[in-house]
Amino acid sequence: MSALPSVSAWLQQRWHFEASPWAALRRFGLAAGLMLLVLFWLQPFGGERYRPPGWVLRLLGYGLCLLLAVLPMRAWSLRRRARQSSWRLQDELLALAIWAGFSVTLSYGHSCWWVAPRAPSWADFAIFSLAFALPFLLMLLPLLLWQGRADALTVQPARPSAQTDAETQPGASPAAAPPLIVVQGRNRDEQLSFRRDQFVCAQAQQNYVRLQLEAEDGRGIQAHLLRLPLGELATTLAGGELACWRVHRSWLVAPERVQAWGQTGRQRQLRLRGLDALIPVSADFELPPELPSANPEALQFRP
Repeated sequence: MSALPSVSAWLQQRWHFEASPWAALRRFGLAAGLMLLVLFWLQPFGGERYRPPGWVLRLLGYGLCLLLAVLPMRAWSLRRRARQSSWRLQDELLALAIWAGFSVTLSYGHSCWWVAPRAPSWADFAIFSLAFALPFLLMLLPLLLWQGRADALTVQPARPSAQTDAETQPGASPAAAPPLIVVQGRNRDEQLSFRRDQFVCAQAQQNYVRLQLEAEDGRGIQAHLLRLPLGELATTLAGGELACWRVHRSWLVAPERVQAWGQTGRQRQLRLRGLDALIPVSADFELPPELPSANPEALQFRP
């Protein structure tokens, strides 16, 4: 019985969710490449005995099946990620199970249609799954888990409604509550509300933005992921009377959070209060002359 809590805790550990579709495609492309390498080099299952016309193209079809299986897995993952606060190992395993199921089904159809033409049947599908697909899945799944290893960044859920401090703190009057900025993502249930002084910065990640906000209790920075273009976020923040600097095509920062800037070679970077990472500054952005500068060692610039 003592092992059950440890297994539950293991499945609940926070895991990295890849928001970029191209990074996800590269990840599974590596898995497909590894499978093709084994088929071409080791030639398991007696493959060296067969050299029909188009043999190479027929084997490449298996790699294509693995890549096509990413599409339904990706659609499911995006819908699930939008409905919950974080991505955990159990979610990653479910996504990989969906990918494995579609990979085996597509590969079996490819085998029946082109590699070794035959009439499909459930018995033949079971033999194909156990004798051919299962060994490759056992080889590829650890690689895919290692590539999507746990993310140290804590992603907090978007608040479903604009709750004011008067709603969360007993005795506070509604008039004394500071106004909130409400950001609505492209997904229907994505809505985030925060005070102006909580905003630290935002980074564009393909079709998503990662907002860095100071926690309600002032202890640390929390990250929130929304499906939203960075330009649309800047417009929303401006409508909430929050002036931001677009220091880079992928970054928005709060001016009052900027502590200093520094330069290594041709690259300029900003240090923000409360944030460990350094923010890049594009060459065409003009920093205010009164902003203090510091050497890279003082700012602890990352290479």
